[in-house]
Amino acid sequence: MSTQDSADNRKVVQGMQKMTPSEAFVETMVANGVTDMFGIMGSAFMDAMDIFAPAGIRLVPVVHEQGAAHMADGYARVSGRHGMVIGQNGPGISNCVTGIAAAFWAHSPVVIITPEAGTTGIGLGGFQECKQLPMFQEFTKYQGHVTHPSRMAEYTGRCFDRAMSEMGPTQLNIPRDYFYGEIECEIPLPARVDRGPGGSKSLDAAAELIANAKFPVIVSGGGVVMADGVEQCKALAERLGAPVVNSYQHNDSFPASHPLWCGPLGYQAPRRA
Repeated sequence: MSTQDSADNRKVVQGMQKMTPSEAFVETMVANGVTDMFGIMGSAFMDAMDIFAPAGIRLVPVVHEQGAAHMADGYARVSGRHGMVIGQNGPGISNCVTGIAAAFWAHSPVVIITPEAGTTGIGLGGFQECKQLPMFQEFTKYQGHVTHPSRMAEYTGRCFDRAMSEMGPTQLNIPRDYFYGEIECEIPLPARVDRGPGGSKSLDAAAELIANAKFPVIVSGGGVVMADGVEQCKALAERLGAPVVNSYQHNDSFPASHPLWCGPLGYQAPRRA
């Protein structure tokens, strides 16, 4: 049985239930099909981590958190699902900034979980305290900060939904003491927005532009990947005899083995691009 098959067979908690905030956090990940996340275990989320494995979620350990963020980015690109990264508060998650920035420019739906200092220590030099929201604000589509344990599932679900609807990283910031206690909540089901191919007028206008173009060149990028349209892009290029270049950070949008491929755009691009 594949990892995805295992994910599909897990039961999602229904209706209002009493549970711990850690359980609400993990159950919301289960509702969103999470089976793998990358990071280094830390005391800030240890209570939740204890129930990762029973919930069918594997924490893939890394040597450095920057690698975890890049792995989550790659996982999202290959799988079409959320990439997940988590680390210890303060220096742990600050190591992820570069990887999250790369995911942002690649339009990867990565969710970074950033446990932070406990609420009773914030502003007083709490353990490894730092301002964790500002460091990611330039590279996230949405930042959810859990303001009360009872809202754990709400904010967790929202981060998953926004990452997928806006195709980019989101941040879930959780004070470490908010993993504990007992709450009553309902696990939100995922909300997904269908992406259409464009209206008939837009498609007709595009066809006319292509038909009248003397030397058409196709720039294949994130839109092709998100639409799972690599084969369609290949068919169009072959029909037109048009060379294809990849947009920045999306070499995965057209196969390098194809005779019409001319390389990526951007710095250090080949002359033919």
